[in-house]
Amino acid sequence: MASQSCQRGPENAHMHPKGPCCSALCFLCSLGSSPHGSSLGPLRKCGRRSKPVQSSPEGSRVAEWPDGLLSLLLLLWSLLPSAGGLELEMAGTTQIVFLHEDVTIPCKILGSLHLDLSIVGVIWSLKKDGDESEVFKFYGDQLEAVRPGANVSLLGLEHGDASLYLPRFELWEAGEYQCKVVVTPEKKEGTTRLEVVAHPNMSLSEKPATARGGKEKLIICQLDGFYPEALDIKWMGSALKDSHFQEITEGVVTGPTVKNDDGTFSVTSSLALKPALEDHMYQCVVWHRSWLMPQSLNVTVFENTRDSTHGTVPPTAEVGPPVSEPRSVMIYVTIIGLCILLFSVIVCGLWKWKRLTTSNTGLCLRLDVRCCLPSFRNT
Repeated sequence: MASQSCQRGPENAHMHPKGPCCSALCFLCSLGSSPHGSSLGPLRKCGRRSKPVQSSPEGSRVAEWPDGLLSLLLLLWSLLPSAGGLELEMAGTTQIVFLHEDVTIPCKILGSLHLDLSIVGVIWSLKKDGDESEVFKFYGDQLEAVRPGANVSLLGLEHGDASLYLPRFELWEAGEYQCKVVVTPEKKEGTTRLEVVAHPNMSLSEKPATARGGKEKLIICQLDGFYPEALDIKWMGSALKDSHFQEITEGVVTGPTVKNDDGTFSVTSSLALKPALEDHMYQCVVWHRSWLMPQSLNVTVFENTRDSTHGTVPPTAEVGPPVSEPRSVMIYVTIIGLCILLFSVIVCGLWKWKRLTTSNTGLCLRLDVRCCLPSFRNT
């Protein structure tokens, strides 16, 4: 709020004994309020009486530089420290998002029940590799989505929600996002780093090996479309009669990671199987950042088929961690559990039926005694 001396012009402003125009803003105020302009002379020290600034007979030079004065005012405003009364709530330092999914970056003004949008401004920008570019901006009644599809809900903004919505997030959009909010005369900034991930598409297949007359087989684990590149693949195996899986290192070949045209990665790993005397289950276990837990694909190979050749059950995907025991054992445990449950239900039913029968018999005996009492008394 300008002081009284600023409102009256430079003649009184610089003669104030307290020196209110020692601030840059008040000095600019005195320049803008002078009808005749002023010559920029040296300022006196604060607290002392100074001579009035002499008006220039050539007219106002400030009037000839309105753009420069406006730029200076904006520069001074930008150098002001952020006000402590305005607080923003972001998602945190890092937010993990998935490739090609819609993303919302939270940015909320705390303690805002209702805002007048005429005094609110929002600018979202992306900083990446040292370059900063605007994504979305809103000021006054003007709204501009620099990034196609970017949006901040005006209805939500009225209630303090300046969150940014980005449809179909791409790899190149990862970086540091900055939310700048102005609620006149206060301003605040917050940042969140977005990191993008993509799940590997897993598949298992088999093909005959060329060695030893084609009696060997290759189990191939193909992973496509994952991001980032870091990934770990292990092969596990167990006999169907055994419930313990062990890591397999012999016969495992994992190729180099290949970068796809869209920026994602692909890799192939294979396991060479030798003829064995018993049936086995094999797992391709994968660790990747896009998963909270490792995922696996399983395949069962039967060695003793009728035609004395290898037989393979189609691979099955496991949702969650790798399997820790063969499916046959799980089936047996399930059947036994159902039998125990059925037996418990039958025993409980018999016990209740017996209890009900006993209570009914006692009731009938008591009724018979009461019926006989009148005849006994008559005799």
